[in-house]
Amino acid sequence: MEEKQDVVLPSGDWDEDGRPVARARLTQVKDKRDKVVEADTDAVIPVIFLPGIMGTNLKSKITGDPVWRPPNLDGVGAVLGALGQMVVFLFRGAATRQRLLNPLTSEVDDGGSLDAEDMIPEALARERGWGQLMRSAYNPVMAEMHRKLNDLMSAGKLQPWWAEEGARAPAEYGETVGGNAALTLAQAKHAAHYRFEVWSGGYNWLQSNRSSAQDIIERIDKVVLPYYATRGINARKVLLVTHSMGGLVSRAVSQLHNYGKLLGISHGVMPATGAAATYHHCRAGYTGASSIILGRNAGEVVAILARSPGGLELLPSADYNDGAPWLQLGDNGPKLPVGADPYNEIYLNTKWYGLVPEGNTELLDPSAPAPAAASAREEEDGPALSPRTSFQINIEGVSAFHSDITRKYHTPTFVHYGEDAKQLAWGSLAWSGGSMTGVDSVTPMSDNRNGKIKLQGAVGVIKLEIADPSDPGDGTVPACSGAAPKAHVAGCFRQGSLGSGQYALKGKKGYDHQGSYNDERTRWATLYAAVRFAQSADWA
Repeated sequence: MEEKQDVVLPSGDWDEDGRPVARARLTQVKDKRDKVVEADTDAVIPVIFLPGIMGTNLKSKITGDPVWRPPNLDGVGAVLGALGQMVVFLFRGAATRQRLLNPLTSEVDDGGSLDAEDMIPEALARERGWGQLMRSAYNPVMAEMHRKLNDLMSAGKLQPWWAEEGARAPAEYGETVGGNAALTLAQAKHAAHYRFEVWSGGYNWLQSNRSSAQDIIERIDKVVLPYYATRGINARKVLLVTHSMGGLVSRAVSQLHNYGKLLGISHGVMPATGAAATYHHCRAGYTGASSIILGRNAGEVVAILARSPGGLELLPSADYNDGAPWLQLGDNGPKLPVGADPYNEIYLNTKWYGLVPEGNTELLDPSAPAPAAASAREEEDGPALSPRTSFQINIEGVSAFHSDITRKYHTPTFVHYGEDAKQLAWGSLAWSGGSMTGVDSVTPMSDNRNGKIKLQGAVGVIKLEIADPSDPGDGTVPACSGAAPKAHVAGCFRQGSLGSGQYALKGKKGYDHQGSYNDERTRWATLYAAVRFAQSADWA
């Protein structure tokens, strides 16, 4: 501590319950300055972080063994571990993937690695569930929220970050709704009356987001809030921060289950109306190195996704891009859906352009028993639903979920999304390479399940393949979906090369979907939203 300061402020630390404590130290006899301990508040606002699809560790309900641990890429050891995982997945076929990643036999696993960046003791971070989530993608922003939100003011003055970067106008970071002013000193003071403590909101991303929302509510009511009540700490409501599909879960928490203990929700890169990339993955698999783990072809993806209501709920909804057709069939062919019904026109359609066409029916259940075994099982348990029927039931559930959350958002909500000319996504998706006439009269000849097909037309063979993405976004979610909440929320940050505002552009570069929370723009929007949400807290 420099002697020119009027007082000595002992360094801070945290006890095993997360309460702030001061560590005093001796000074020289000639140093007559007072030692001042800044008393922290005993009123808490829990911050619950909900990750995107595949961002939560999962384990088997039956054996307790991990079935999903997303690879971390934040160090040499982590990279080597990720390479090891890739080797394991390289030899896992579709049937094995389907057996392991079953929504009915999987649950959240809080035993993953974590890094609280010395913000709180590791044991406390473990207790708050940080080990539930993909460490490299989410622990850094969780630590950053803890760091900045609990360092708003000192000795009655704004701390440096809040006095400078935090004091900027939202428009400089791409806010487009308008009317949202820079944070005031009074707002910062009000928020500083609370401790912000960050918890994970991991969920079983294989099951319906509707069900995951109920699990999040139970976590808040049975774990988070009772944690404080038993310690005599005042915490009445929470705020939610979400990434990608976590936004759909949180909207279900608020709008489908009408949960009342929310101060606000901040969404990051949410596919608010879905993403056409989900169709691509079901027909062609993922691309790049990640495909080894996520699925190299349609077979490896469909085996999991067709039985995963949560994943299927990422498909474009009827309200996607305001109901405009988005699936182009051939270079000069029609675009679907024509009647704003993608569920019947595309997802349940068994023609060559359907989500799972007739020729890919076997992909729905690669672990199906042999006919003799299936017959014996039917004699014992009765006839089972066919894989196609089970898939149809899941799609009907997707349609109902989409309908129930269409244009519904919590009040208040803030949103940020990427719109960058180099982070291209599928806003529309095209089967390109040949002209099409009579798309329903052609006969499928072959499908390599990596996005290339051959069709027999009236005048010869038509070769088509899924064209590369060409719409601005974040590499996964197109801007049309990321921006969809704009008319229904308190604030909407458009960031990337096509955004507006000095800091939204950041040298005309965007951010990628998975790593979005490692970007300073998304963090700024999240911190701003948190302080705004805190204004309605009244228990300090």
